[in-house]
Parts: sequence; C-alpha cells; structure tokens
Amino acid sequence: MSFPALAARCARVTPGRLHVAWPLLFMAVLYWLSSLPVTPLNDDAALHGLLYRMPSSVQNALHVPAYAVLAWTIWWALGAWLRAPNARLISACTIASAFGVFDEWHQSFVPGRHASLIDVTLDVAGAVLGIWLAVWIGSRTVKLHGDEINPKT
Repeated sequence: MSFPALAARCARVTPGRLHVAWPLLFMAVLYWLSSLPVTPLNDDAALHGLLYRMPSSVQNALHVPAYAVLAWTIWWALGAWLRAPNARLISACTIASAFGVFDEWHQSFVPGRHASLIDVTLDVAGAVLGIWLAVWIGSRTVKLHGDEINPKT
C-alpha cells in the first residue's frame, strides 16, 4: 500500500471521544521511560539493557519523533471535540509541549537523571513537526481524494 493511500485511509477514520486513550497511553509510555534510573537495577537489567547501552545523543534525538507522534495522536483525538482547525492545531501542540515540560520536571526527581532545556526544546520541536506532518498529510489527502470529499455536481 502506498503512503498516500495509507494516509487517505487514516484520514477517513473519524476520532471518537474514546480515542483520547491513544495519546494518554503514549504519554504513559513516555512517562515510564523517563522514570527509568540511569543505571539498571539488578532485577531489570535484561528488560532495559537496550536503553542503557544507547548513547545519550541517540536518546536525545529520539525526543523529536516521540513528541511528533504524541502531538499527532493528540491532534487526531481532539478531532472529536474541536472542529476549528487552528484551535485543534494549537491545542495539540500546546498539550504535547506542556507534557514535555512536565516530563522533564518529573525526570529531575529520578535517581541519576536530570531535566534539560535541550530535551524540552527537542520535545517542542517534535510536537511542531508532528502537527506540521498532520496538516501536510491531511492536505495531500484532500488533494488526492478531493472528489470524494466534495463531489462535483
């Protein structure tokens, strides 16, 4: 299946109010990951081995796609409540960015971890990227399948 066809198929799924579970689940995963201490505990070394061996530069770079996905899922879920496109975009970006700030603050209490302004910046950049991709793919979907949305008479 091509990327435009997949984007068109996803665009046809109308979010319901229960779809807010997706961004909340993703937030829980991000919160759990930021709760991991710097050094593995004896009972979880195998479970988190990959994360502990990953260089910090790679971990920092993963903030961008993680928060892009988070912002996208929030944007999509907000479609059940907000119909105004700008309100939906601004709300999704704000919620994802605020969660990034909160998560960095939370991480400052984890043994061996610290809050970083660079991480917050990467979180916000990821949120903006996710919203931009949502708008870009949405506009391509409308252009590709415009006759399905607005039939010519």
